[in-house]
Amino acid sequence: ELKRRGKSVYYWSNKGEVDFVVKEKDDSLTSMNVSYSNEIDEREINALLTFKKQFSKTKEIIILTKDLEKKEKGIHFIPLWKWLLE
Repeated sequence: ELKRRGKSVYYWSNKGEVDFVVKEKDDSLTSMNVSYSNEIDEREINALLTFKKQFSKTKEIIILTKDLEKKEKGIHFIPLWKWLLE
């Protein structure tokens, strides 16, 4: 879906992993993990927060979930169906 939207997509791994790193046209970054569940493992959150610490150009952090929608610790939890409709 990200490629269809014309995004430059990468993967990051370093004591944790980020499923998708999107480089925007302004060189800012969006990091995304996918967890098709409403019970998010701490390792998913920690990996995203570690990525943000290492890459100051990170403007948005997203976890795609089954139905959970909230913002916590600077992370947007978005249901997959809702993100696909954006």
